[in-house]
Amino acid sequence: MLCALALVAVACGGDGGNGGGGQTEGTAEQPEPTPAAVQELVVGYAADPWEESTEEDKKRIPNYPLNADVCETLVVLTEDFQVGEGLASDWEYVGDNTFRFTLKDEPTFADGTPVTAEAVKYSLDYTVEEPQTSGFAFLGPDSTTVVDEQTVEVTPTQPNLRLVEQINHPTYSILAPGSDPLNDVEGQTCSGPFQVTEYVPGERLVVERNENYWGEPAELDKITFRFFPDDTTRTLALQNGEVDLITDVPRGVLSSLEGQPGIKIETAPVGQVFLGYVARRDAEGNERILADPDLRRAVAHAIDQEAYVEGVLGGNGEVVETVAPPAVLGEHADMIEGIPHDPEAAAELLEEAGWTLGPDGIRMKDGQPLELDIIFSRLDLTTVEFVQAQLAEVGIRGNILQLDPGAYQESIQSGTYDIDLSGPNQNDANPAFLLSLRWYSKSTVPNAKIISPGPDTEFERLIDQTQEATDPEELQRLAAEAMHELVDNEVGVVPLAGVGRIYAMKDTVQGFEPHPSGTNQRWSTVFRSE
Repeated sequence: MLCALALVAVACGGDGGNGGGGQTEGTAEQPEPTPAAVQELVVGYAADPWEESTEEDKKRIPNYPLNADVCETLVVLTEDFQVGEGLASDWEYVGDNTFRFTLKDEPTFADGTPVTAEAVKYSLDYTVEEPQTSGFAFLGPDSTTVVDEQTVEVTPTQPNLRLVEQINHPTYSILAPGSDPLNDVEGQTCSGPFQVTEYVPGERLVVERNENYWGEPAELDKITFRFFPDDTTRTLALQNGEVDLITDVPRGVLSSLEGQPGIKIETAPVGQVFLGYVARRDAEGNERILADPDLRRAVAHAIDQEAYVEGVLGGNGEVVETVAPPAVLGEHADMIEGIPHDPEAAAELLEEAGWTLGPDGIRMKDGQPLELDIIFSRLDLTTVEFVQAQLAEVGIRGNILQLDPGAYQESIQSGTYDIDLSGPNQNDANPAFLLSLRWYSKSTVPNAKIISPGPDTEFERLIDQTQEATDPEELQRLAAEAMHELVDNEVGVVPLAGVGRIYAMKDTVQGFEPHPSGTNQRWSTVFRSE
């Protein structure tokens, strides 16, 4: 596939330059681009995330995971993973596990009606109706109370002082009362700079400028998101002029695209970390082979992160030791040291545990080979093969199992694997978000009991404290301490690299500002130039 794309790149006349996407140092300052007469954009997106999804996901069209900038939230996620103003101008904790949000005066829905506290209640209640989409925020049918026309109070069903950091997620977008994306996506009404005009499952989502938008109006008149599940097809669509911009550029063809005239590349700040989740037990509580902490540490020692970033990612990533983008932890990110690449230390740990090298280079113990099942679904195969090769160098056989989304979910929920390779995103402002979601034994996610250090551990104690912290700086510190415990002491996860989402586009696309969180990407500043 990558060879085919490389050939296409050569055929298109790549000259090894920067594709016209940037100003060369020392050249004359370029004039401001002139807006084109027709302000329409076609975006090549990956697979339609809602076509074969559950009803739960269909309730979030068009907000998640493709954020088409149609609906807005009470608060927003800034590019440095902080909380900023959205529809609300003010928010405060008022005690008794309750938060008060005060709405701005200006916001209106696309039909011109004002955004009110009743609309907020309708929207948050909608997330908890079956099928429930409210996830880890712990909202219930009685959580949202209208105080007055501009004020609501939200009380989670259990202690959760992280609500404000969580509620910026597009899942909690505010809809006009009566809107029901699950059953009528084109009929829903929101307050964003665009509104849905067409949705054809598996083919396209079309949005047009909301002429009643209360804020700065969108530059574009229309955006068509076309779905291309295949990376090759999506890339060729850009090269052939079928689309103006593509998301999730395959790293294997990035250098070829960079060398083509008329195409430029934009990379978001790190918002995603490729991780190896470690299964300690299955869903029934039976220990798996990596319940042994020495084996987990040996696996971590086997992975050369720098070789992965430079070799597999072609330098388009960063070596990180955290399980979330380091930026979410602020100055406390350095508390996580990581497990250094050290094959000799890995071999020593394995020898001490009784695993001796066999004639085929795979370690044996009591007549059994040292094998680990590695599962993945959407991650690139080259990443999985890299991990497999690294493990083989210390005598561990990695069995690669590429699963379709359904089988993958079944496997991670049942614990029928040893290493799960995945790339989670930081999509809210809670620095302990992923820690609480995936490794906290009290999490509602079924997989947590499989990979969690377990109750009555230091990690669990620290996560409990993050749930109760009121000071943002203290929250960052506690999250960093918990991450240190998970990565450095428990070795409950192996970070591979931090990456930013990569976009490629025609050089006539202007004003695109990539957000580190793909689900918080905005489109209102984008325009077409002549």
